[in-house]
Amino acid sequence: MMKNKLTAFIFLLVVISPIANAVSIGVSPGRAVFDNMLKSGYAERTVKISTNSNEGIIASLDVKGEVSDWLRLEPDNKTFSLSSGSPYELKIIMQPPDDARSDSYSGSIEFVIESSGGITGRAGGFVKPGVKLIIDVVVSDKEIKTCNSGAFDFDDIEIGFPLKLSLTVANDGNVRIKPKISFDIWDQNQEKLIMSEEFTGPEILPTTKEKITKTIPNSLDVGQYWANADVDECGSSSLLTFSVVEKGGIVDKGTFEGITNKPWVYVDEPVEIKAVFKNQGPRTVYAKFKGDIKLDNKIVEVIETEEIDVLSQETADFITYFTPEKPGRYIISGRVIYNRKLSYEKASVMNVNYPTGLEKRIKLLPLIVYIIIIVTIIFLARNIIKTKRRRKF
Repeated sequence: MMKNKLTAFIFLLVVISPIANAVSIGVSPGRAVFDNMLKSGYAERTVKISTNSNEGIIASLDVKGEVSDWLRLEPDNKTFSLSSGSPYELKIIMQPPDDARSDSYSGSIEFVIESSGGITGRAGGFVKPGVKLIIDVVVSDKEIKTCNSGAFDFDDIEIGFPLKLSLTVANDGNVRIKPKISFDIWDQNQEKLIMSEEFTGPEILPTTKEKITKTIPNSLDVGQYWANADVDECGSSSLLTFSVVEKGGIVDKGTFEGITNKPWVYVDEPVEIKAVFKNQGPRTVYAKFKGDIKLDNKIVEVIETEEIDVLSQETADFITYFTPEKPGRYIISGRVIYNRKLSYEKASVMNVNYPTGLEKRIKLLPLIVYIIIIVTIIFLARNIIKTKRRRKF
């Protein structure tokens, strides 16, 4: 009897073990869509193949369908290894032929686990888990030219070194582009134009992104400068600031994080205005907030705080108070000045209304109490004076 129970237990372990240690494979995203592709066009998508196996496994792929001859893979491997901590990234490049008709097409890539428990081992009787990536392709004759750009940056430099402009351009259309990039450099007060230049970026394939870097010879003096960089083709631009420092000089860096205040207030209500600044440089800076408050584009109050020390990597709050005398939409704007450098300008809005009947009564209550107290004091004082006069007579 005991022997039969032991045999049954061992058999149960054998049956359950493969289920408990089942290895799976997945792909993300589960569908690759190539829409509005031109004949002889180009597009690419990247997918990630993952597994729940902590040990390395070997997987294979098989391309099927009517678009199988149009695509190529990077890396171009039929088998590959992966694990839970090291998923496999695959780039799918689609290039329809020039004689393809305008229509919808489909295909797939099937990923199958070939072995587990090591790259060289191949398990006998191994059930091969798999997953399928669906591919949809639409070929059309419509040219789409669109892009977007960002990550604009001018590096801080030492005097005598060339300027370095960098940005990223993503081609979101279905035709190749060579974006034209321009920039203007102004002095610290953004009043005097110092330099202007335009250049053509490298060719960027559809659905791809390119980081563009341009070095520009210059003879700028030590100081802070502002630059407007523009990619007209993408309809985007950015205002940048950079510094030219002495050789071996320390570059102060700070971020004006913004202005905060109550968005809705009443006439004659004192309002706290807070400007927040973070020192991201390697040393202490001396900083202050300078700005103004406008109503109907007219300055109603100028703000300038006391200068304070802001330690490296610390954040400082510059707090002022303002009491609006009229209703309307007020604009609070300004900059932080730190170690003779100017931050980007920030702004906030404050909407001012007259108090409603209830608020008026609430605001009048302290005044009424004050008047009652004064009248009471006067009444008591008169009674005391009268009492003293009576005692004299």
